[in-house]
Amino acid sequence: MENALPGVLVHWLFPAALSLAMACDLVSRIIPNLVVGGLVAGFAILCAFSPVPDLAARLLLAAAILGVGFALFAQDIIGAGDAKLAAALALWLDPAQLPAFALLCGGIGLLLVAAATWRARRGGGLGRIATLPYGVALAGAGLLLFPHSVLMAAA
Repeated sequence: MENALPGVLVHWLFPAALSLAMACDLVSRIIPNLVVGGLVAGFAILCAFSPVPDLAARLLLAAAILGVGFALFAQDIIGAGDAKLAAALALWLDPAQLPAFALLCGGIGLLLVAAATWRARRGGGLGRIATLPYGVALAGAGLLLFPHSVLMAAA
């Protein structure tokens, strides 16, 4: 009997964690460390139980994304949770999917800005949009791309 753990991680942990990240970011503008830690731990467990293609590239890209994310966080451009979530997602997505991931994040982010602007106008003024739940864009892009990933195909 084949080990079912990789399939459980791919089909259940990944989408559940991203859905929770989206919900928490929408409600509180915080992506819990437990969610990001669950994604990272789940990926580590997946690596222990099945071969993960392009593992070195995934680790290198995740580290680079985390570095850039924290540089943006230091400039108060994105939140720390967004930086950590983006890096965790880089582990799960195929390295070749990262350009599409960036484009999808931008597109979903644009929809978030449009929704926030529309909402502000309905409230009587534009003012400054305080924060956007960008974890929604990150997790949404991850959920859209993951079904087409090598990890999903192998599970």
